[in-house]
Amino acid sequence: MLFYREYLEDILRFSSWYVDYYSFLITSIFRRKKIGDVKSIIIIDLKYIGDLIIDTPMIRALKDRYPNAKISILVPQPMREVLMGNPDIFSIITDDKESLERLSREKFDLGILLYPGDKKMSSFLKNIASYRIGIRRSGAFEPKGYYLNKKTKPCLIWKHKIDDNLDVIKTIGIKANEKKIQLHATKRIDSFFRENMISDKDFIIVIHASPQHKSHEWFKDRFALLADKLIEDYKANVIFTGAEKDSDYNEEIIKMMNYKAMNYSGHSIQEFFAMIKRANLIISVDTSAMHVAAAFNKPVIALFGAGNPKVWHPYCDNFKVIYKEDVAHTRCWKHDCYLKGERYMECMKNIQVHDILKAINEMDIFQNIITD
Repeated sequence: MLFYREYLEDILRFSSWYVDYYSFLITSIFRRKKIGDVKSIIIIDLKYIGDLIIDTPMIRALKDRYPNAKISILVPQPMREVLMGNPDIFSIITDDKESLERLSREKFDLGILLYPGDKKMSSFLKNIASYRIGIRRSGAFEPKGYYLNKKTKPCLIWKHKIDDNLDVIKTIGIKANEKKIQLHATKRIDSFFRENMISDKDFIIVIHASPQHKSHEWFKDRFALLADKLIEDYKANVIFTGAEKDSDYNEEIIKMMNYKAMNYSGHSIQEFFAMIKRANLIISVDTSAMHVAAAFNKPVIALFGAGNPKVWHPYCDNFKVIYKEDVAHTRCWKHDCYLKGERYMECMKNIQVHDILKAINEMDIFQNIITD
């Protein structure tokens, strides 16, 4: 259920995209350019873990089209570990001052701007790439890229973000043979399991409770009740994951529980990946953990409220989305809930523990693991 405010914002989002695109087409008549031989590619995406993970089908499609090209990607410095081990990537470059200075002296045949689309980064790309394309779908008031040779054609249909990325390279005639996301866990975390007396046969459920944005947050007492039920009903080892900043948040949940759970917060990104890869089931709010789970094709349950599951759902074979679209105000895209009083966070309030337990019972892979 959407308010008029969300409908209006959708109209603005799509309208701004169409205006930008057709303005670009008119001005580009006087500066047409053909793409040349592509031996080097630079991708710019200064976003988060989930965003970089869903870039991988696009990266693979580029490598399929240009098998001899060296593909580099510019990412935020804390995100360097996300794409480690990807065989399609020649170089991962971080956005620290020294690395940007070195990058500014290089030249690439093709530049792909995913985020951000502001003038500063567009100008930077113009200086290092002879042919430039971009950007993926953005918000109504976000800049949509400058100095580009091709821009993505607007579309009124909500697509998964993977398809938004693939639309960028469709502008130069590249289509993906497959859309499977790709991730590598290069770290071993055996010592954690030995210390906690967890064997290879033990059943592990990872819960990722702390979101990137406040509006994606569920409730600590409900997570505690859920975790207790999972331990009681399935004899599961429950492990809460998160960044260092999430450690206290997870501890508050664990203190509310009747059973013992583990707090695996503050580890490296690659160790976080390794934990997800070892788990038998992942339960996550709308944040990176669900995309990590999808990359390893793990059963995953994702809790959605302010986000749009059509755009961000886990892209894998076995997932469930808990999304109360029919009974609550949902998909406002806001990072903080603007509703007040009893309606505050109503989209997440309407998600109950029994909704997740029901979803678990409907997951065939999960049932098979339990009965083995």
